[in-house]
Amino acid sequence: MLVVETNRYYHQFLENSDDGHSPEREVTEVEMFVFFALTLQMGHTVQGRLEDYWTKMEQLCIPFYGQTTARARYYNILRFLHFTNNNRNEVERTDDRLWKIRDCLKL
Repeated sequence: MLVVETNRYYHQFLENSDDGHSPEREVTEVEMFVFFALTLQMGHTVQGRLEDYWTKMEQLCIPFYGQTTARARYYNILRFLHFTNNNRNEVERTDDRLWKIRDCLKL
């Protein structure tokens, strides 16, 4: 579901964008798992800034992040990460304050 909604949101962005943004490939299920694994790992190897996880400075370098995925790809997934369709019914949106993540909370 996260892969589908993230890709949908990315395509909606491209349709509404006037800046000639160069298209990226769609996010795959494997990439989404890698994204969340890296995000969880960041809690164990705390850096000052997000970009520091991919730094090449010897005293701060953690090769694991750069070997797992490119920084630009991680940022792209982070930017377009979405949990639901923005085009849902207006009534659903106004009645439910958690509508953006409601589908993820359903068991």
